[in-house]
Amino acid sequence: MSGESRSASRIAESESPEPGLFARRLEELFRTVPGPNGRAYSAKAIAARSTERGFRLGESYLSQLRSGKAKSPSFRTVEGIAAAFGVDVHYFLEDRAAQRTRDQIDLLRLQADADVQRTALMLAGLPSDSVTIVRELIKVLRVQQGLSAEPEDLADLATAYAGETRSSLRVLPTPVS
Repeated sequence: MSGESRSASRIAESESPEPGLFARRLEELFRTVPGPNGRAYSAKAIAARSTERGFRLGESYLSQLRSGKAKSPSFRTVEGIAAAFGVDVHYFLEDRAAQRTRDQIDLLRLQADADVQRTALMLAGLPSDSVTIVRELIKVLRVQQGLSAEPEDLADLATAYAGETRSSLRVLPTPVS
């Protein structure tokens, strides 16, 4: 196996610019990606989801990766973890990809919020000028609550949702069990 192939097949903590980067990114997924029930995934659930997708992964090894005790997962293991969470494997490899994944996770959380969904669905069928009035009203309400009129990352979320960043990274919807 060539040196290039070896480096592509292993994600080593010692090779990353920061020690513990893989463990921190993995922990971030556990904290932020909502499961089908809206709650965070457990290590047992992610190990099972990874195995169901053809990437055998034990719960104890996953816990060691999460804590940073195990530092060099194979690329196949990283693929399995990414598949289980429904994120692209590049999340663990690239800073830009990691940021896009964070933006898309934020969007998933918004989509999982029943109040946000109901409000958005109520806009369906209204003429565009009515939707504009509602959007302006929301801006006024946000300012009254001490928030910015429009969230700074709204454009990033909209871009991610529209698929403009899907070529290199996307969060896959979690199937409802």
